[in-house]
Amino acid sequence: MPAPTQPAPSYSKCYALKEIIYGFWATKVTYTPDKYPDLTGKTAVVTGCNTGVGKEAAKLLYQKNCNVIGVCRTESKGLEAAESIKQEIGNSKGSISVVSGCDFLDFTTVPQAGKRIQEILAGKPLNIIIHNAGLMSSSNAGTSKQGLEAMFQTNVMGPQLLQHYLDPVFLKEDDTSLKRIVWVSSGAHLLGPSQYGIFWENPGFDGVAIEKRPAATTLYGATKAANILQAKAWATRNKEMVDKIGCVSVSCYPGNLRTDLQRDWHPWTRATVGRLFYPAEYGAYTELYSVLSPSLTTSDQGKYICPFDQVHEPRDDVKEGLQNGTDLALWDWIESEIKEYIS
Repeated sequence: MPAPTQPAPSYSKCYALKEIIYGFWATKVTYTPDKYPDLTGKTAVVTGCNTGVGKEAAKLLYQKNCNVIGVCRTESKGLEAAESIKQEIGNSKGSISVVSGCDFLDFTTVPQAGKRIQEILAGKPLNIIIHNAGLMSSSNAGTSKQGLEAMFQTNVMGPQLLQHYLDPVFLKEDDTSLKRIVWVSSGAHLLGPSQYGIFWENPGFDGVAIEKRPAATTLYGATKAANILQAKAWATRNKEMVDKIGCVSVSCYPGNLRTDLQRDWHPWTRATVGRLFYPAEYGAYTELYSVLSPSLTTSDQGKYICPFDQVHEPRDDVKEGLQNGTDLALWDWIESEIKEYIS
């Protein structure tokens, strides 16, 4: 089992509360689409492209003439989203390709998706990666095909596995004018367990009876803490090439948003809480700040971007985990768990 490098420090519950409140009353968007650069000739991979924030991010990229490779599970939904974006935007020099069949609840589907992305690129540069796809369940009972807790496999392990198939085409000295990757986290990391936000004894709850799992909100919080740690760990594990090509890897909390993430919530809860949430496009503003803003540089590896274009600190223990090697401990454990699916 993985282990943190040292016991986690305590964290300020007042700061956590302040950040939770901030999510509902975030500062006004300042990095708006009119400030985005022209992305002609650039290519972006966006997971979870068929709905919600992923679709909105793909739309904004395409509007700026980017070639978007959207990754999703269901082909018909991906193609429908792509056609909808093309119809809405109309004139764009970019393109939208759909890679379907990628289901993070089944590791065996990820390699073929990664290889298909490589085929579509056909030697062209890959500039942007947005690990947007995610699962936020109201139940703690979800279990993947590999027998792991569904949210941890979907939100944490799946993206890290896919990244293995993106690294060979991303970490290259081709178009180094723009190289960005964002691991989509959440303010929900504040609700994760006390040791760096991770259940270190068994992060994926492999073999653990459902009745012995924590509440769904805590499980989800743990996955979002993990995403923050992954952003820094990936940059560290690939430091030589990351520095050479000027790549920036960050995590982001898109915001409290009305999206399909809440699809299995009770209708009354969705209706009530939804009034306090922002439209999905606001989450795309956060993601695109993370991958386009010139204010972020290689000195910002692992930074935590908050709604909608602000840099905040994550919870104190998670922040410490970015500095003391705990992020690498989690990364390396995941590597050991997914290695059989890497070819």
